[in-house]
Amino acid sequence: MKFGLMTQIQMPRPWTDTTERHGFWNCLTQAEAADAIGFHHFWITEQHFFIEIGHCSQPEMVLAAISQRTKRMRLGFGVILMPVHNPFYIAERVATLDVLSNGRCDFGAGRGTSPYVVTGLGHDPAIGRDVGRESMEAVLRMLENDLFPGFKGEHFDLPPRHVVPRPVQRPHPPIWVAASTLETWQHAGRQGFGVIGVTRNTPDETAPHIAAYREAIRHADASTLVARVPNPQTGVFAISCIHDDDRTGRDLACAAARWYYGDNDAELNRVRFATDGGVGKISDKISKRSNDELIEDAMAIGGNPDTVCRQVEKWAKAGIDQMIFFIQ
Repeated sequence: MKFGLMTQIQMPRPWTDTTERHGFWNCLTQAEAADAIGFHHFWITEQHFFIEIGHCSQPEMVLAAISQRTKRMRLGFGVILMPVHNPFYIAERVATLDVLSNGRCDFGAGRGTSPYVVTGLGHDPAIGRDVGRESMEAVLRMLENDLFPGFKGEHFDLPPRHVVPRPVQRPHPPIWVAASTLETWQHAGRQGFGVIGVTRNTPDETAPHIAAYREAIRHADASTLVARVPNPQTGVFAISCIHDDDRTGRDLACAAARWYYGDNDAELNRVRFATDGGVGKISDKISKRSNDELIEDAMAIGGNPDTVCRQVEKWAKAGIDQMIFFIQ
């Protein structure tokens, strides 16, 4: 199993004049430390407008800074919101990070889980899936061809152009999607994408879908494949805290998980999980469990080193390739 870190640069109130800048610099320090001790990935989400919840609106700039402070760790967009960007811009930012990192870029793609973000950027979330599908096809043609041949679909009419820079990884960096629902796993496999899931579902709940993913990507063919080079990797991210004292580590991890999944007074939580059925649907699954039940079910990763290892082993047994710790 490989290990990664993820951040969206949270800023829970109360704030001071320096809270935001400290949050960004802490992110860089965390990434540099992770690279030095052998972590394999560092993932950053793309967030817009969500004060407190996520202040990383320009992940490519943060990842570019990290690329100059690290040597081995892979750097992942987790994920780029495909429907809200011009495909040319997406290809350019992915390739630029790949160049700056000497071929360490991972390309996570998604459509965005909140209409609040998509509509705020001037786009229609109702057609996000179709727009994202066209955008991905156009971006892959840009990355794999020295001269982009052009693309015409229902939502884009893009002329032939030289798209620069060219990525180090050919024909494209590994592609991942975020699995906000369990049904996404098999669908992603058919398209040849890696999957990053979330531990708000238990290992036992997720395991059948990981198996379905493996089967789907193993038998994917030209009729379903989107990725030119399939990326048969799986990961899950978990709100995490490790501490010498087991009780302290458990309780801190669970408090952070409850905050992340909506048990807080952040003013934008009412719109944050709109496409997942609202905050209640997500937070209920967390709130009905005690802290020790969350730890036992490996939905929050916390405790002393031995407890954390036992939780990670449950996810490894379920078939996960990469455990991604969300520590903020």
